[in-house]
Amino acid sequence: MDVKFAFLNGDLKEIYVHQPPGFVIPGKEGKVLRFAASAKDDEFVAFKEEMKAAFQMSDLGPLSFYLGIKVHQDDSGISLRQTGYAKRIVELGWLTDCNPSLTPMEERLKRSCDSTVEEVDATKYRRLHLQAVKRIICYVAGTLDYGLHYPRCPCATHFIGYSDSDHAGDIDMSKSTNGTMFFLGKCLRCRSSGAPGGQHVALALAKKPVFHERSKHIRVKYHFVRGCLEDGSVKANYISTQDQLADFHAKSLGRVKFQELRSRIGMIKIP
Repeated sequence: MDVKFAFLNGDLKEIYVHQPPGFVIPGKEGKVLRFAASAKDDEFVAFKEEMKAAFQMSDLGPLSFYLGIKVHQDDSGISLRQTGYAKRIVELGWLTDCNPSLTPMEERLKRSCDSTVEEVDATKYRRLHLQAVKRIICYVAGTLDYGLHYPRCPCATHFIGYSDSDHAGDIDMSKSTNGTMFFLGKCLRCRSSGAPGGQHVALALAKKPVFHERSKHIRVKYHFVRGCLEDGSVKANYISTQDQLADFHAKSLGRVKFQELRSRIGMIKIP
């Protein structure tokens, strides 16, 4: 259903909604409506028709396209991809007929502001070296049919986060590039890259209060993590390089490792 551009689609087992104005049950104003899987199809149809009569709504069917993202739903899960947007990037770079690259960056690539390579127009590439940009676009060209797959998880799931850094990988300023990824079960929920840090330092600060006297510059809000560790609601463990999925965003990896991690985070070729 489309309610003023708000989408409600998918194979839902249960639906909970607030009682809409004009349909509130006297004496049960604080309760919500629950539609279980046992409800008959004609009951859902009747409910949708009743809502369409009262509000500006239209039945769009299962979600298949939203904000440039193509959505595919089946018994295995949900897949998202942006083939059209990726094609436009390749076309804008005049690389439609390029030889696709298997990785977006050279392994262990380090860039410096003191490089002697000729710079390109700053207004177009913000002073990034053209060759590096071309490689990224060539990688996009070779992965047009790739997207994120979210498998169905019938069993209980856990919220798991990964964090790692390249440890002063910036050869000009000795700053670190940090990568973080969070999963609900096997499904990638959010990611980020760029903030400084490292899992060794983070674990030490979270678990050992003795470090805090020498780390007063860290804002008080980050100490919330240590409280969660102490009450058991959050667990923090060191992750070996082999299983560190955040390496995907913190470092330029070789082909084998890059493609392995890409697959493990749910980025696969979608038919």
